[in-house]
Amino acid sequence: MRSRGGRRQRGFTLIELLVVLVILAIVVSIGIVALMNALDKSRQRATMADMRTISKGIEIYSVDHGHLPSDGGGITGLQAVLTPYESSVIPANDAWGHLYSYSRDDLGNYTLASFGKDGVAGAAITVATRDDFERDIVLVNGQFVAAPQ
Repeated sequence: MRSRGGRRQRGFTLIELLVVLVILAIVVSIGIVALMNALDKSRQRATMADMRTISKGIEIYSVDHGHLPSDGGGITGLQAVLTPYESSVIPANDAWGHLYSYSRDDLGNYTLASFGKDGVAGAAITVATRDDFERDIVLVNGQFVAAPQ
């Protein structure tokens, strides 16, 4: 088939189309990895915000009663006790859907922990490992001792 100028019109070859598809696949896969990382980072920040809210409720309860809430019922028992002290909802689960861990000792110290994306107690998170979302986030007496920031 000839065009007006006497040149032949050509379409794309199969190789050219495959090269374009491979390039698109690479770009999309990079975008998906970045999106998943951003989603986990937002879950990490939401978990830390929830832990601050729970800690605030524990502190208010402690001031009113002179002692920390019992850790016998775990986080669900803590929810029931703290509901009157905190205007926002006290979540039982972190942003990954795993239960928080709450414990206290006889010295008046308490620990609140999220076991991260995998939900398994393990290594604590540090600034150097802040993008390892399976690491634990730990709050002791209202202060983060293992946190990404």
